Amino acid sequence: MVHVVTGACCSDARCVTACPLDVIHPRPDEPEFATAEMLHIDPKTCIDCGACADACPVDAIVPIDKLLPTQQHFAEVNADYFVDRPVTPFSIGPTRAIPVLPPGRVRVAIIGSGPAGMYAAEELLRHSDIDVDVFERLLTPWGLVRSGVAPDHPETKAVAATFEAIAHERNLRLRLGVEIGTDVSVDDLREHYHAVIVATGAPIGRTLDIPGTNLAASVSAHEFAGWYNGHPDAVNKEFDLSGTRAIVVGNGNVALDVARMLLSDPARLAETDIAPHALEALRRSRIEEVQILGRRGPRNAAFSESELTALATIPGLDIEVAQDTELDELHELASDDGTLTRKLRFLRAHFDTAGRGDKRIVFRFDTRVTAIDDAEAALSVQVSTAGTTQMVPAAVVIHAIGHDAHAIPGIPVDPATARTPNAFGRILDVVDGTPITGLYTVGWHKRGATGVIGTNRYCSQETVEALLADFADGYLPSPKHAVAELDSMLASRGIRPADLRGWHRIDTEERRRGHAASRPRKKIVHHSELATTAHP
Repeated sequence: MVHVVTGACCSDARCVTACPLDVIHPRPDEPEFATAEMLHIDPKTCIDCGACADACPVDAIVPIDKLLPTQQHFAEVNADYFVDRPVTPFSIGPTRAIPVLPPGRVRVAIIGSGPAGMYAAEELLRHSDIDVDVFERLLTPWGLVRSGVAPDHPETKAVAATFEAIAHERNLRLRLGVEIGTDVSVDDLREHYHAVIVATGAPIGRTLDIPGTNLAASVSAHEFAGWYNGHPDAVNKEFDLSGTRAIVVGNGNVALDVARMLLSDPARLAETDIAPHALEALRRSRIEEVQILGRRGPRNAAFSESELTALATIPGLDIEVAQDTELDELHELASDDGTLTRKLRFLRAHFDTAGRGDKRIVFRFDTRVTAIDDAEAALSVQVSTAGTTQMVPAAVVIHAIGHDAHAIPGIPVDPATARTPNAFGRILDVVDGTPITGLYTVGWHKRGATGVIGTNRYCSQETVEALLADFADGYLPSPKHAVAELDSMLASRGIRPADLRGWHRIDTEERRRGHAASRPRKKIVHHSELATTAHP
């Protein structure tokens, strides 16, 4: 019997380290790792030891005979990856040594408690003489794992247990409810720590620069995801779901998340941790169709195979590829790109189908949105496909076209890329391109909104290696003040950070409310209630 990696894979790659034979690929040191949708186990060389399954933080690895009916195709996905990539057992890749640091304790501040920030903390805490303070604007940690991952993906959210374990480390403090740049400045942090790592992600959802994009019914997917995930900043947002059609611009995994949320049975969503206000709104929703628009053809679609094929498991949901799609673009490829071949095969099976379900997703490719109009109080979207322009009525338009970093006073952002300029995680001066002493970046803030959760682990390792090398070489000056003085500064400004115990009070209360409603948790979504729960 062999083990199989399934679609829940987050590419954390702890399984790679755990495997005694090195039969899980691509490894982080292999070029394919940067673009692979998931990891794979070679069925010919797996010895069924189970070490990989024990190491997986999201339970994405299961024995082949335990695959659910909806997971059976992952046996083929794993095997196909190795057709032209023979594995030599025990060919372990390069190991990473823990560098030796000069005597003395090192203090590091991390801004942001999402995956990138927590993975950076984990890497730093491999050294017993490093102290880490993680600052988070919200009173709830874990970033997009809590407020971005779709509620119907609990297996992906399970990675939060890894961050919980990191947060329990003796040398780490969570400082929740502190906004850097408002409550305390980056320069303040630099005076109290040897180094500061920016891990705030890319929290600004992009929208198209077209006429009508500023209408109330035109929103970013980031706003919409924050709304249904209970982000405190989005709790008061309202979306018009009274019409029968929604349009999602973009065809990555976030676009599919949005479509699923709009079209899934609310009774099914009620079994998740979806925000209560969103659940009630979706119960009243009249949306029956979601059109997913991609400006390029199906071969360039950004969604992953696992997210695409999972749509077929949703009861009562029809999937259609619009008839204006070029059939030639759906033909399977005579190449070694098995992932793309299977995606095209799936799309071709749904070309111009006439379903009988209550709701449907329509994929439209090579289609551009050129304007949004609300004339006569009826929203319509002007789209152009193959030289033909038409107006498509819709209740709401959701832009799932990416994210940008936001500016933090004291941290440079390149306006051309909306990212912080950096070299191996060292933040660079935008004028002369030289590293700014003691400032580093990880995650989406560093590389843009690309990759999956586990990608941040290796991104963070690179940054921490640069930071430790700088410290070992004497480039990081000692802090001017003790951390206790920063705590006093916050108190004098009326800022009362919550720590790990404060988060656990929130977590416990959410789980208690969820248990009463037969749900995993019922999120607290208002800033004021979060504060009173964290600080009883």
